[in-house]
Amino acid sequence: MISISQASTFFLLFSSVFSFTPCPLLGPAFPPFSLDTNDKTITGALQELKQKFDTLVTTNTGVHGDVSANTTFSIALFSSDTGNAEDEPFFWQYHHTAPTLNQSSVGSHAADKDSIYRIGGLTEVFTVWSLLLTGNGDQIFDDPVTKYLPELGDSTREQGVIGHVKWDDVTVGQLASHMSGIARDYCSKDVTLQTSSTEVGLPLRQAINIPCCGNGSKCDSSDFIRHLANKTPVVPAGGTPSYSNMAFQLLGYIVEKRTGKPFNKVLQHGIFDVLGMTETSIFAPNKPTTGIIPVSKEASGWLAHNEADKASKSLFSSIKDLATAGQAILNSTLLSKPQTNRWFKPISHTSNPANSIGSPWVIYSAAESYPNASMVDIYTVLSNEGNDEGLYSSYLGLVPDFGVGFAILAADTEASADLNAHADIIGDVVLKALMKTAIEQAAENFGGKYKVSNINSSIAVEYDSLPGLYIQEFVSNGTDFRATLAEIVGVAKPADLSIRLYPTQLVEESGSGSRQAFRAVFQDITELADNGTPTCVSWLDLDKLQYGGRGLDEFIFSLDQSGQAVNVEIPALQVSLEKN
Repeated sequence: MISISQASTFFLLFSSVFSFTPCPLLGPAFPPFSLDTNDKTITGALQELKQKFDTLVTTNTGVHGDVSANTTFSIALFSSDTGNAEDEPFFWQYHHTAPTLNQSSVGSHAADKDSIYRIGGLTEVFTVWSLLLTGNGDQIFDDPVTKYLPELGDSTREQGVIGHVKWDDVTVGQLASHMSGIARDYCSKDVTLQTSSTEVGLPLRQAINIPCCGNGSKCDSSDFIRHLANKTPVVPAGGTPSYSNMAFQLLGYIVEKRTGKPFNKVLQHGIFDVLGMTETSIFAPNKPTTGIIPVSKEASGWLAHNEADKASKSLFSSIKDLATAGQAILNSTLLSKPQTNRWFKPISHTSNPANSIGSPWVIYSAAESYPNASMVDIYTVLSNEGNDEGLYSSYLGLVPDFGVGFAILAADTEASADLNAHADIIGDVVLKALMKTAIEQAAENFGGKYKVSNINSSIAVEYDSLPGLYIQEFVSNGTDFRATLAEIVGVAKPADLSIRLYPTQLVEESGSGSRQAFRAVFQDITELADNGTPTCVSWLDLDKLQYGGRGLDEFIFSLDQSGQAVNVEIPALQVSLEKN
């Protein structure tokens, strides 16, 4: 079972010294697959998913905990490989309208793919995305904030580090990745008490005069920055993750400095219009007809309009639009593929060994069976308003290794919903099905015997329940090449040499088909890996064994238009083997 919110790495140690533990490379364990919603594995998973959500909304409880009966929600699953999916930007959707939504006098009383919710903190994804689309892309991440907002550092450079942020030490990338160390909120409310502060041991509240720019008041970025410059830090820049809405507020200003345009125009023209996201807006749309608005506009947070929130939690959207955006991110529609690869990488650990953070991702490592299964990273952003800010919550999850993602939007009549139970159900069912699909298609497309008869060279590519494909038979020029490799690697018995193939994600078009590069990992199946400590270090040995300037671990498969491998080239052996 793969859990998202509670994903943790369990080290499956050897049951005996003869158990084999593979050491896969980080990344997909199998080559890209085609998502066919008519495939029985996928069809069965989607039916199971519906059944689980039907049970959840009927009983208000599930294996991942209880949920509120008052939550209206919409879910979409989408993929960068559209396969035979419907015309919508997603291949599965689910909607539940809570009975209590009917008590609202405004908005829609039936959730569907076009229903508009406030998505709050998911705004951060679009802020970082817009930053990557300007100038030199993610090169800006290494720049100090004061390069673009010099006034932040003007009054604090000579101040102490405890009472003042050392703004020259804060980078743009740290703002985007929760590593800036600056305060969480700019105009957050003080703790509200039912009694006077002195009766519970607090001193009298002191009035703080800062421009929040809410409720139609007039102020600009210079007013904010002047006051932000003197906010107390939480931790040193780069020291430890510390969430900050204020960081994204500053990123919005930097986007404006870089483009010379208002932030909302950058998002509208650079992302929403280009992708056809017609139901997405900064702050609430003028017409609430399709809006999911529990209780009232005021109580739900629908009317929230604080200029300081533009780049942190201002957006409203539908699951159709979010699926469109998620698909575009996975497909590198607006960014280059190398830039997207860099975006999908951790920046820091958190105190939970299964969680890392990115820009602005919270990354869950679903690897319950590690090291007998490959790591699967889920890049997420969860928004749960709370603190009387509103009744909306939202969740976006992207799984680059499988080219899939999900969006969940919700509104409750009492409190913003905790969507972890919903996300965990998706993780349990969908990731398991996708892994099975990847194995099945890899076996069908790549499995089999490859040979060239005139020099008696051949390999047999097979699969099992472990990550990657593996080579069983390996003959080169009439010689048992497994024995040759075993001697080179230092494995006593050739039969004990494991040769597992992992995709490198180096793929290029070739005629009507493609060429895909793999690398092999060589292991002794009788050795207790790392002396019992499951530390996978196969990355240290990639390309280590060379012959004629090419790695003995390099295998390049050629595929036809249907995705079937037709031959494999082993450059170091100067041979191309045809598939039988």
